[in-house]
Amino acid sequence: MFTQHWQPKPVPSPLVDHELPHLSGIERAAEVFRFILNKLEHGLSPSGHLREFTKMNARIAIAIAIPVMMVAPLVTLGLAQVKGWVAILTSTMSSFVMFPLSVLLCILLVCGMIYIGRAILEMRVRSSRRDPYGY
Repeated sequence: MFTQHWQPKPVPSPLVDHELPHLSGIERAAEVFRFILNKLEHGLSPSGHLREFTKMNARIAIAIAIPVMMVAPLVTLGLAQVKGWVAILTSTMSSFVMFPLSVLLCILLVCGMIYIGRAILEMRVRSSRRDPYGY
């Protein structure tokens, strides 16, 4: 499969456009820029391997990027929904746990108050039975 798509063609040596002196300033700048890039490409890889390598990597990048760009927003939306549901479930479960604990705490506080009240009453009853003169 790799050799089927790998077909480098030799890069022709760059030539300057014969009408360069008659072009406008911007067109001349673009032509000089084109010539310099073509000369650089020809100098790096006259056999065309660099050009073919770049084309193949661009095709692979596009083949990977298009599905990712189409699927990534859906995955992000799904993860955001899951995050929202987890937050709702967490708050609900914490409410389910906190309510019985708060009821238990209230019951313990009432029992403690009753115990303390009984203890105070017993101390008063004992102190009233004592001999006031300490004999």
